[in-house]
Amino acid sequence: MWFGLWYGGNGYSTPELSDLEEFPSLADAGAKLIARHRDGYWRRSRFAFVDRDPADVLTPCVGDDCEIWIYRSRESLDYPDRRLWLGPRGGIRSESC
Repeated sequence: MWFGLWYGGNGYSTPELSDLEEFPSLADAGAKLIARHRDGYWRRSRFAFVDRDPADVLTPCVGDDCEIWIYRSRESLDYPDRRLWLGPRGGIRSESC
């Protein structure tokens, strides 16, 4: 299980701790990032929030600078373990932080 904070780009505010989501895998987190960027105008995305009810929402106007900060534990949110973002050809880029 991975935990993450999604940032939709310059059209969105910086995520807060209450926006923390659960992801079963890094691949799932990457797929959600791509879907929220490409399909956010017409397809709802599932946000599996940790501290509040899950939500299915539209994510319009997601910027090319969107990313997800990934954490191994929900108790250690001082600094992310990984960062996922969109590459220049629309794939997922990942780096250790």
